[in-house]
Amino acid sequence: MTTSYKKEAIKELKAQKKLEREAEAEALSAKTAEEAKAQAEGEARLAKKLARIAKGESAPVEPEPTPEPEPVAEEEKPVAKKPAPKKRGRPAKKKG
Repeated sequence: MTTSYKKEAIKELKAQKKLEREAEAEALSAKTAEEAKAQAEGEARLAKKLARIAKGESAPVEPEPTPEPEPVAEEEKPVAKKPAPKKRGRPAKKKG
């Protein structure tokens, strides 16, 4: 036999799941819109390139990027380690 608080919990869970599904649907639609935009941009670049090839124009020459000189790594001076403290043995027995 189901009690009222269990029914309420089920209703709340269903409402929460409905909200989660709506959020997933919005995220999916945003993702597909972004992918469609990227696809359209790619097709536009390709169309420009094909039109340029059809006209017989050469590809635009881009200047070669100059490689940046790699920074010279400074040599690290070895850090003098402190000598480990000497281990002490047992204290001497008292004479007496």
